[in-house]
Formats: sequence, structure tokens, C-alpha cells
Amino acid sequence: MLDDIGIIAQIIEGALLPLSLIYLAREAQLNVKLTRAQFSHTLTDRLYERYLSSTQNEEFVAFLAKDFSSEELTAEDQWRVTLWTNTMLVDLFDTYEQRENGLATPEQLDMRVNLLKLGLMQSPGAKAAWSLWKPSKDAVFVSWFENEIYGGPIADDSPDRAASLNMRRN
Repeated sequence: MLDDIGIIAQIIEGALLPLSLIYLAREAQLNVKLTRAQFSHTLTDRLYERYLSSTQNEEFVAFLAKDFSSEELTAEDQWRVTLWTNTMLVDLFDTYEQRENGLATPEQLDMRVNLLKLGLMQSPGAKAAWSLWKPSKDAVFVSWFENEIYGGPIADDSPDRAASLNMRRN
């Protein structure tokens, strides 16, 4: 009698184990979807907050309307371009990494690349900002970034460019 109960318990246990595994797999899938949704919301919210904040700051909007490649930009404006570029680059780095991890969509990454392609990355300040980040990025990212933004590798004149903008002293 005790042997029969033990056999029945083993059969029930054998039947419940696959169901438990299916349940755990389903929970893991839902957790990944939730994480993706939360990260997507964070990316979108971060961008919208930046846009809203910018629209409420007339001085900053006037700055953004300047030609960032102009020789007439002041040293302060060049620094603002560099700092603005850093903000955009950090957002792109984060989105690229999360796209690689499956948490961000291609559209979220494309949107950030397209914003940088609008001309910002052609300015001396932005190129100097990239030159400061470039050594800290892996070769795969550097190749991807420079192909996306510049159409191919760019010359490494970063020490001269950074020094000319008073970002690095020789």
C-alpha cells in the first residue's frame, strides 16, 4: 500500500515538473517583455523631457538654432556644442547597448542616429566630443558609429581638435 502511494506520488511529481518548467519559462518571457517596455518608456520619456525642457528655454533654443560649424561661434558656444553632443552621445551609447541586449528597438536607435546626422556631428565641438569618447568604445561600436555618422572611418586628429577648442592642453 505504501509502495503504491509512493509510485502515485512519483507519477504526479513527474507530471507536475514539466508544468512547473513551462510556468517558469512563461514568467521569464513576461519579465523580459516587462523589462523591454520599461526601458522603452524610459528612453522615450528621457527624449520627451529633453524636448519639452528645450522648448521652455528660449536661450537654449536660440543656441540650438546656431550653425554649429560656424567659425563665429564663441569658445563658450563651442563648449556648449560639446556638452550637448555628450548628452546626445551618452543617450546613443545607452540605446545601442540596450538594442544589442534586445531591450531597445531598432527604431529607437535609428531615431538617435538620425538626430546626430542632422549636422551636429559635423561641427568641430561634436567631433572633439567624439574623439574623447572614441578610445573608450570597442572597435565594433566605433566602426558602426563612424559608418553611420560619417560614412566611414574619420581621421584621428583629435588631439589637435581638442586642443584647438581648449578641451585638452598639449
